Amino acid sequence: MTEILITGAAGFIGSFLAERLVADGHTVVGVDNLFRGKLENVAHLGDTFTFEKLDILEDIPRLEQIFRNGVEVVYHYAAINGTEHFYDKPLDVVRVNSEGTMNLLKLSARHNIKKFIFASSSEVYSDPLYLPTNEQHPFLLGNLSNPRYTYAAGKVISEYYTKWYAEAFGFKYLILRLFNTYGPRMDSSKYGQVIPEFIRKMLLEPEFTIIAPGTQTRSFCYISDLIDFTVLAAMKVDNDVLNLGSEHEITMIELARVLHELAGRPFSYRLLSPRVGDPKRRLPDTSRARAMLGYQPKTDLRSGLKLTLDWYQNRLALPIGMG
Repeated sequence: MTEILITGAAGFIGSFLAERLVADGHTVVGVDNLFRGKLENVAHLGDTFTFEKLDILEDIPRLEQIFRNGVEVVYHYAAINGTEHFYDKPLDVVRVNSEGTMNLLKLSARHNIKKFIFASSSEVYSDPLYLPTNEQHPFLLGNLSNPRYTYAAGKVISEYYTKWYAEAFGFKYLILRLFNTYGPRMDSSKYGQVIPEFIRKMLLEPEFTIIAPGTQTRSFCYISDLIDFTVLAAMKVDNDVLNLGSEHEITMIELARVLHELAGRPFSYRLLSPRVGDPKRRLPDTSRARAMLGYQPKTDLRSGLKLTLDWYQNRLALPIGMG
């Protein structure tokens, strides 16, 4: 049994990770400031899970007390995510995604943890030079004037901090560059990700819109596959960087078309103005992760979209943007 700390534990990925680690028999402490996370996401986890509402920038004494109680492994998932936030709150985004990591690494070094697992992002590749994109691709942060890159900059800084703190203070590290992940519990407001936002528009709004040009592509990994990847990587891989995600690429127009088909709704759309700095394509090379972990994603896109759509439809008694 390992004492595990998860930051961002009440958020989308963090809550599923907590659920899995508790099911695997670990004692888990989850922290979250509930800026985007929801307490209901972890309320069911039982006696081997403890939740603390705190901020990794501000509540350092309380965070240190958690470390004093015997943390051995840190999964650092706390971040301000959601593309609209990058444009609206650039300073907050870059601070949480860099200074927050530094705070955790200082405590990890002081309290002799065994391993630090950092959730980085495909955003560090910006608009990639080649596809599929492997872990050797250089960091491309874009123009300083574009606030979108505050998220990527925070993640890049955190990757450097993670590697060099671990090497300086003698604990293991793992950097996971996560590509688009989807499933239940995601924020479906304009501050969320594209799949829940499309579902909200399709089910609740009179007009369906897509950010131009609509031919931009992403690849989407269902949450259970990402968690399987993550748990295996944490067990098997030390002191390395891995891409995690799906290698199935799809355009935004085609993604919207599939969702409408699954919902049995006619499909028509209007294009909105393009978003400055929006990458044209995103497709990971996950060959290293698949070879090292012996794992292939199990959920195809249509099946995962159906599971996600069903979850949101079942919650229509609540405002879907708050789900």
